[in-house]
Amino acid sequence: MFRIKMCGKKKISKRAKVIAAFVIAGMLLLGYTFVEPYLLKVTEYEIYDSSIPEEFDGYKVLFVADIHHGPYFSYERVEKLRDRMNEMDADLILLGGDYVHRGPLYVPEFFSAISGLTAADGVMGVLGNHDHWDGEQATREGFESAGFTIVENSITAIERDRAIIDITGVGDLDMGTQDPMVNPEIYTIMVSHNPDYVAEIQGNKPDLMLAGHTHAGQVTFFGLWAPLIPSKYGNKFRYGEIDYNDINLIVTSGVGTITPPVRFFARPEIVRITLRSGSGD
Repeated sequence: MFRIKMCGKKKISKRAKVIAAFVIAGMLLLGYTFVEPYLLKVTEYEIYDSSIPEEFDGYKVLFVADIHHGPYFSYERVEKLRDRMNEMDADLILLGGDYVHRGPLYVPEFFSAISGLTAADGVMGVLGNHDHWDGEQATREGFESAGFTIVENSITAIERDRAIIDITGVGDLDMGTQDPMVNPEIYTIMVSHNPDYVAEIQGNKPDLMLAGHTHAGQVTFFGLWAPLIPSKYGNKFRYGEIDYNDINLIVTSGVGTITPPVRFFARPEIVRITLRSGSGD
């Protein structure tokens, strides 16, 4: 007499389950890094300073940097960025450099797409290292054709009922020149592509400095630390609002990416700053 032995399902070991869970989680996280570059956010800052004239209380400034139009940031995405910023109805728009990535052919395309970006007191900005690599002269011509103002090593005064704030900037720390112009009697906003310049400033200091360049690390350990930062100071000036040597520094995560086109806990952003007259106490 034959006996037939039924074989049950093999049990999956606990170790195999753990390994499978890690593999799935890893694949999901990897996939997310390609999604995050599209998750553009708006980051708000309120800046209180007794040297801000009362006439500028509530004044709104938009700041973006590192758009990197090119193979990973299309013409259409630049247009959408332009439209979104126009909808935010800012008093002033500041641009922090690195407008293209991967070649000079993208420079005229970028300025064609961004043309029409407007604010009550205009659009101003500086060049970044990629703009020098991919076409400095073409970038300067693009600013002019779009009606934007380059504020490197110069001062542009903005007036409200005879009260004034100054907008200034410097050339890229690695590729440009830095000859800052700051009147210590007037509240001054400075744009520098590279945040490392904050540690180089001598003499009169700006009240507020805006910078990009770091992409907030682009790929980080859950937003806490980044292994690769284009800064000799490591993560010190990686991202956010930083008080350094009596200068209020804001470093943006930027908008686009460089190779590889991924981000992890370093979401792209538009920075919106509201100036407030007074100490905020």
